[in-house]
Amino acid sequence: MENKNTIDKINEVLWHNEISEYMQDEELTKSLELVVKLIAKPDIPPSVATPLIVQLQAYSTKFGMLASWYTNVKKDERAKKNIYYSAADRIDKLVDSLKYAARGYYG
Repeated sequence: MENKNTIDKINEVLWHNEISEYMQDEELTKSLELVVKLIAKPDIPPSVATPLIVQLQAYSTKFGMLASWYTNVKKDERAKKNIYYSAADRIDKLVDSLKYAARGYYG
């Protein structure tokens, strides 16, 4: 395994800041922070996974509703609509994998 220096590690998560600055959505920023933490340390105990599942699923619900809002009402924000759709979809997939951790299959 290749050792990465600090700059390489920072560059790997710069996408988080760019999306956060563009979207200006506190919950989206928080969900991205959680994703970055999971990337850095994916080995989480079941007792941590369970509340994380609920929190991320709530974020996903919000993002799905906002995506629908931008699709049907505020149609001039296509880029935001697409980011919200993607966030909802990917967080749902992350939640599915966290369910295994909550059952104790990992760790």
